[in-house]
Amino acid sequence: MRLKDFSKLNPLYSGKAIHGDISFVPMESLRNDSIDLQTIPYDQGIGKYNYFANGDLLIAKVTPCFENGNIAIADNLLNGIGVGSSEIFVLRFNQRKALNRYMFYVSETNDFQGKGCATMHGVGGLRRIDPLFMRTYEVDIPSLPVQRRIVSYLDSKTSEIDYAISLLEQKREAYTRLKASVINRAVTRGLNPNVKLKDSGVEWIGMIPEGWKSYRMKDIGYMYSGLAGKSGEDFRSEDASLTQPYIPFTNVLNHIEIDPLQMNYVVMSPGEVQNKVRKNDLIFLMSSEDYESIAKSAVVLSDLHQVYLNSFCRGFRTTCKDVEAKFLNYELNSEVYRNKIRLEARGFTRINIKVDRIETMYVVLPPLSEQRSIASYLDAECSKIDRAASIVEKQIDAYKRLKRSLINEVVTGKRKVD
Repeated sequence: MRLKDFSKLNPLYSGKAIHGDISFVPMESLRNDSIDLQTIPYDQGIGKYNYFANGDLLIAKVTPCFENGNIAIADNLLNGIGVGSSEIFVLRFNQRKALNRYMFYVSETNDFQGKGCATMHGVGGLRRIDPLFMRTYEVDIPSLPVQRRIVSYLDSKTSEIDYAISLLEQKREAYTRLKASVINRAVTRGLNPNVKLKDSGVEWIGMIPEGWKSYRMKDIGYMYSGLAGKSGEDFRSEDASLTQPYIPFTNVLNHIEIDPLQMNYVVMSPGEVQNKVRKNDLIFLMSSEDYESIAKSAVVLSDLHQVYLNSFCRGFRTTCKDVEAKFLNYELNSEVYRNKIRLEARGFTRINIKVDRIETMYVVLPPLSEQRSIASYLDAECSKIDRAASIVEKQIDAYKRLKRSLINEVVTGKRKVD
């Protein structure tokens, strides 16, 4: 059966108005099999965001959220009503044909994930699942008693795997906190534990080592824009003779240094004028699904030839010879700077930050030789932590593959459930 034969996609609210609050689900709060709820007034939610009710299946439609399994069943909604980002698909099933929980497991299979990813399209690296896929995907629906047995079995087995994953995720978080602490200490105090401090003159920065100076970002460089005037077709061309590489937003999101091997391609006309990325540029995320990643930066350390920037980002190019780009990027990714820059962002379902908020933000810089020493120190220390964290990450991935394999075998009937 096709999904549209036994479900409704993004149903509209048809109930009575409520004088009170309802539940709101930001994109970042939709996770694998769980939802963190917020509240907003009824009249600020209904009609403005995607509506859903208890029991509806919520599926993130954008990359990489879809591939990461950001799928859950709505539950415990205030007044039984929820709203969320337009980047979330809502599926409401006919309970006489398919159980919500059974369809949750179907959505976790390789078949559903693979075919969904194959329909993704979009502009500037932000790709989405085609709504047509959510209507026409075909699935074999067993009888309700069989569905109940499958759900009971998978709930029991996957909970054991999830517990093991949660323990490893706690360990991973500990490494993340350690790395953040090491970076924060080095970029705010330097490497000399006995250094004398002075007032930076910037309230939120506080005390800094003697010899360090405060600058606004626009005093040491300038921002430039990403690709402009491109259509969706320009990003879908497979003719290598017509395309040039550009840095997708996921390359910035997932790295502190731009990976030169992770590029997407866009059609470029002969003589077309677009900003090109250079070595030592910093790339900022200017739009995000959450406050955690907004304005995150990554530095370009490779000599890139004819590489452009996606439209969701901005580049920053230093004009001051006394700036080490790698140090500056470490500083901007430190806890004190990330906390400050998040306060400058605005948005609800989509978070954005204005260019002038970055341009006018203060940074502190030690002498150039010290910047380089700190950057080298952080390279060494962070690589040690990253190696340890990568071992944990591989263990997490192994458990996730085990879980996905189990779900696939049971849902497809390869493993029988008593």
